[in-house]
Amino acid sequence: MRTISIASLLLVSGCSWFGGKDMPAPYVMPEPVVITKIETVPIRIYQPPLPREIDMLDVNFWIITEENYQEKRAEIEKMLDGQFVVFALTPDGYEKMSENLQELRRYFKETKEIILYYKKATTYETETEDQSQNGQAPGDDGKQSTPGE
Repeated sequence: MRTISIASLLLVSGCSWFGGKDMPAPYVMPEPVVITKIETVPIRIYQPPLPREIDMLDVNFWIITEENYQEKRAEIEKMLDGQFVVFALTPDGYEKMSENLQELRRYFKETKEIILYYKKATTYETETEDQSQNGQAPGDDGKQSTPGE
């Protein structure tokens, strides 16, 4: 029984009785060094050219009244090879047409401002270089914006 207890004790204690202190420590692989590198990559967004300016055609307007009706009728018949065709607008209709054209002008102007804003916003690289030469931070044009601008 004594032999079994000694054998059990040897199994449990392992090799520590035989000079385990003189044995070299097990080799542990060092953790690999991870290097994080942050790069700024410029975004290259295609900037299409703005459309060409509007080339409007001339429109002729005549004011026809009871006093000049015969004269203008003869003038129009001469231009249209004997036919008399007229498109008429009342003064109120003419004002509405004028207001509509002004509304279109406003819409086109605001649309152009939006296009120019996004064109400037997507050319960050050029903007940064220009403003760094002027001592400004990117996105700071030196003006304070107000709502609705």
